[in-house]
Amino acid sequence: MKYRVIQALLSGLLLFLLSGCTFIQDPVSLMKKPELPADKATLHGAIQTALQKRKTDTGAIIRPRSDVDSSSIRIQDLDNDGVLEAVVFYQTPDEEVKIHGMIMQQQGDAWVKLLDFDGEGTVLESFDFVDFTNDGKVDIVAGFSRGEENLQNLLIVYSFSGNSLEKVAPLPYTHFNIGDLNGDKIKDITVVYLQQKELSYVSTYQYDKFEEAFVELDKLDLGPNIESYYNVVAGKVAKNKEGIILDASVISNSSYSKLIIMEDNKFVDILQDELLTFKELPIESEDVNDDGILEIGLLERPAGWEDRLFEEIPYFTTYYQWDGEIREVNENEGLQFVLQRYYDINNHFYLDFPADLYNQITITPESNKDSYLNFVMIDSGESVAEIKFFTMAQWAEAESDWEILVKEKSRVIAYRSHGDLKLSKKENKPSNNVAPIERKGN
Repeated sequence: MKYRVIQALLSGLLLFLLSGCTFIQDPVSLMKKPELPADKATLHGAIQTALQKRKTDTGAIIRPRSDVDSSSIRIQDLDNDGVLEAVVFYQTPDEEVKIHGMIMQQQGDAWVKLLDFDGEGTVLESFDFVDFTNDGKVDIVAGFSRGEENLQNLLIVYSFSGNSLEKVAPLPYTHFNIGDLNGDKIKDITVVYLQQKELSYVSTYQYDKFEEAFVELDKLDLGPNIESYYNVVAGKVAKNKEGIILDASVISNSSYSKLIIMEDNKFVDILQDELLTFKELPIESEDVNDDGILEIGLLERPAGWEDRLFEEIPYFTTYYQWDGEIREVNENEGLQFVLQRYYDINNHFYLDFPADLYNQITITPESNKDSYLNFVMIDSGESVAEIKFFTMAQWAEAESDWEILVKEKSRVIAYRSHGDLKLSKKENKPSNNVAPIERKGN
């Protein structure tokens, strides 16, 4: 029976190593069109010539700081007329306007400069093409900042038509998302705005063909006491329901999460009571079980650690998913358990437990989160896994059943499991915590 229980546990345990990942590629290799290297070279030559004519250093071309696609030159048929345009941004530090953009157009075998246009600030944060009207015509959407923390950014939508460019929607933002929050199959812009400890709100805008402008669908006040949004994600928050989750830092490391959806073009704050999602440490909301739906994480003390000091406790992180039901009274019954894990934030690894063993595992009281952890069954005390921090000298003498988690110059963090099945290691998906709201889930 002992090994059957342990085997059932370990078959569901996954040990993950967190790793960062950059997405910097050569801008030429990221171009979609034209496909021939000669055409790419022609375009680059035309851009360099255009910059030289305005006495701008050709090295002044800039990439967006926050995008996964960090290519500096992007090609698109902007007005859906069958002719390709290329868009590039460049710095002009000695001018009053510090960032400019340039549009080139393919004419036969050549690329010809159509126009320059003004950017904002000193840093290009993001850059994308978006069809806001479902007519095949795309706008240039660019986020700008002054490169300083806590200063507001500006999102600009540029509309191209008839070889001219118009600024359609300058919107101040702290984070933004381009998606379909109201579910009408038309792209919208959702902006999260924060002035630290003063005010915060979320607004959604959609392009109105009759007014020929972006109009605000709704605005929701998020209160004055927010220090920062350390994580903002958009995607499915329940089956067939799009939404945004904002993980907000309030006092020291304490935080809570907001889950916001839109019904009939009006915002709905699903978890109005901040105590429902309050946690003593920041936990990022994410899709932890790869079902395409975002979850909210909360901290839980392991059984037997109730009277220990906060800084001593090796907390479990428990993730919950909204059930999709809008309630008249704010109730936590709308949050359903999904997964529990042990997460070592400082050392970048975590251990997931199978859902059917929720509340059946704890950590022995003798454990120390910075040296040794013994995971055991609550009812029997049987050990199912161990994590240990070794000096290099200790590691040289360690038993062979320990497997490396983290290896550094002066130490090794290793684990071992008890039973027939071993823990498996898997790299975590890259995270991109930037001003544009990260899209997670399907």
